[in-house]
Amino acid sequence: METEIPVRDIMTRPVITADADLDILSAAKKMGSANVGSLVIVCGDKPTGILTERDLVKKVIAKGVDPRNLKVGEIMSSPVNAIEPDASLREAAALMLRTGVKRLPVIFKGKLVGIITDTDLVSGSSLGLNEILSDLLEMHRESIHFEQPRGVVRGICEVCGQLSDTLESLNGELLCWSCRDGKG
Repeated sequence: METEIPVRDIMTRPVITADADLDILSAAKKMGSANVGSLVIVCGDKPTGILTERDLVKKVIAKGVDPRNLKVGEIMSSPVNAIEPDASLREAAALMLRTGVKRLPVIFKGKLVGIITDTDLVSGSSLGLNEILSDLLEMHRESIHFEQPRGVVRGICEVCGQLSDTLESLNGELLCWSCRDGKG
């Protein structure tokens, strides 16, 4: 029987936070110096939003806005999608898929206690890893455009989910030798 790993076992803490009135340039510097891809925006210790690298690219850089003249509260994603520390990794992955986010603040009794990302899910789970990887690949499929692979490729078979050094494309799917034989 599979044991569900709780979010609290792999969440990152402490969480790098900021106030909504911080200017975007300072927020970006804070993210860079902490080597993180997001800041959880808080009022006191309650999360009110999240600022991500995607927000910076789409809402500031791509629009040519001066980051010194814009506040975090003006572009942060809000309300924030969050999860509780006792939730399972599978529940966290499902919530990420449903909401289209890659980061979930972890909230306990209304307080921010950690954060979990899509990459944390992969690194933190050995049980059910194939299903989580498959879900994450599906989540990112629309945003990543792959060239059609030629010849033999190394990766995860899209049918059985096993790592293979001999993947080949068959009818638009990357398949290991075993699954190719079964579909041929």
